[in-house]
Amino acid sequence: MKLLKGYSTILIGLAKIGKLDLLGEIFSRISVPEEVFYEVVEKGEGKPGSESIKGTDWIEIIHVKDKIQVDLLTVSLDKGEAEVLALAKQLGADLILVDDEKARKSAVLAGYNVMGLLGLFLLAKKLGLIDQVRSLVDNLRRNKFRLSDRVVSETLRRSGELM
Repeated sequence: MKLLKGYSTILIGLAKIGKLDLLGEIFSRISVPEEVFYEVVEKGEGKPGSESIKGTDWIEIIHVKDKIQVDLLTVSLDKGEAEVLALAKQLGADLILVDDEKARKSAVLAGYNVMGLLGLFLLAKKLGLIDQVRSLVDNLRRNKFRLSDRVVSETLRRSGELM
């Protein structure tokens, strides 16, 4: 499966709670467009995720070739999200990991399968890589990571952890 790692919030969220390696355990290699890498590592220097992402060998940074497509997509998306969709097309990606609602809708309209951070937690639990989704969600919230109450409730219900 060709996985394209999307928007920087997933990388940052995982780094904030010390679970960045979860991506590497689920997917042996992920591709990130240069803009997303720039947002997290260079622009975000000193912030959560910057150093750990910089030193990760299973994240590959790829140059987006179709700059016209990126420019067209930046009408409704930020540059990182636009590069994610353009790179998905370039690589023939099967899955895009992205949390931003507008970017998710654009990816689905373009025909891609999408998964957000909480969906990643559900997959990790199903694969036996984590015992609980709730503890990771709670940890994200303690670290001021914004999560919709509706999405959290649905995720916990699907994980069998809703009380």
